[in-house]
Amino acid sequence: MITLPLPRRFSVARTLAFLRSSSLGAPYHFIDPRRLRRLFRLGGRARVVEFAFGRAGAHLRVGIAGERTVPRPLAQALRRLGVHVWSLDTDLAQCYRTLRRDPLMTPFVRRCAGLRMIRTPDLYEALLIAVLGQQISVAAAESVRRRLMTALGDRMVKDGIVFLGYPPPRRLRNTSPRLLRTLGLSRQKARYVLEIADCAATGGLHSAAFDALSDEQAIERLRQIPGVGRWTAEVVAMRGLGRADVFPAGDLGLMVAAHRALGCAARPGEADLRTLAERWQGWRSYAALYLWQSLGITT
Repeated sequence: MITLPLPRRFSVARTLAFLRSSSLGAPYHFIDPRRLRRLFRLGGRARVVEFAFGRAGAHLRVGIAGERTVPRPLAQALRRLGVHVWSLDTDLAQCYRTLRRDPLMTPFVRRCAGLRMIRTPDLYEALLIAVLGQQISVAAAESVRRRLMTALGDRMVKDGIVFLGYPPPRRLRNTSPRLLRTLGLSRQKARYVLEIADCAATGGLHSAAFDALSDEQAIERLRQIPGVGRWTAEVVAMRGLGRADVFPAGDLGLMVAAHRALGCAARPGEADLRTLAERWQGWRSYAALYLWQSLGITT
């Protein structure tokens, strides 16, 4: 296993509690309160990766479950994965300096201190999660995600636990729309996820291709994928690309949270929220995350 130092502002308890109730949590299994595993594709095949947070909250150990040592290239991939998934490269000190300039955000920062954005390993997974969750309840979306993983995803058994992953893009794109509909997807969503799988399988979803793009350019490129509107693209930019300054102002939960925080008579609309969020420029993704948390929403 490799050891990564945790940033000073990292709340293990709050971040793992978020994961437990989030739509991101489907592939994860908690071995104990601070140790969890899930399937990732590394080095061309599925592997069970373990994340173990130290008791003192000072470090994170990342490794392949059941293997004491890993080859150097794989160790480098694990290091990148650990940093990316847990947002270890995010400067929350600077984030909080920005958000605390606005008295409206100060109580949210206090209640959520140390909560980090949990990212998906790639854009493909972020898109699948977001599209599968469109226009249905949280419980229904979770059920569809699990059925999709059970039917088409990678599968491994480790220490008596069955680990499931999302279907690899090539496998998913070769699946019939009819089968996807038996798993609970609508005809339209079946078409969308097949488009996403095709885009990923043909190299259109490499994160590096987005590196030189501004947030707005990245959002517009994502919106070219069928089924991806602005809200979906913004959430995917936050989770899949790790963009820290994206605010999904069309989200009803954010409207409700802002309405309560402002104490105003009328619920703000999307344009109002975008104007409000200008106060948090540079860290609007974290403002959104903390506003969602104020409602107990873990999208």
